[in-house]
Amino acid sequence: MIAERGPLLPEMVIRLLAKDELAMILPLVQELNPGVPSDVLAQRLQDMTAQGYQCAAAFVDDCCIGVAGIWLGVRFWCGRYLDVDNVIVDSRYRGAGIGQQLMDWVERYAHQEGCEIMVLDAYVINHPAHRFYQRNSYQIVGYHFVKSLRSTR
Repeated sequence: MIAERGPLLPEMVIRLLAKDELAMILPLVQELNPGVPSDVLAQRLQDMTAQGYQCAAAFVDDCCIGVAGIWLGVRFWCGRYLDVDNVIVDSRYRGAGIGQQLMDWVERYAHQEGCEIMVLDAYVINHPAHRFYQRNSYQIVGYHFVKSLRSTR
């Protein structure tokens, strides 16, 4: 397992969470999804964990200050890949390089897991995220289409 101390916050540690620790990410996930009730997020986390969801987390003094969700998979077009899902840094720590350190950690993990590529989604209007990911050598190569099924039930 990869564990790392960060250069910008020497006391910071990044590591993969155990399944029984995953609930600690919910306050940060709530920041990113304020319109989703906390009990719904908790149920979704349980469902996601059953489907292979993992999470890397950054800690300072045993306090979770940043997370990066991880899905490993295989597809015809690319082989083994790592899908980064919901990179979130506590608002009090933003701008300190924690997101970069999380992404660096996840990339090393992807190499360790034999992945050929990393993929992620970013909302169309999230221009700061676009710049961040492009600085990290991500390229926009397609569109992510969504069709709501809520109204067709």
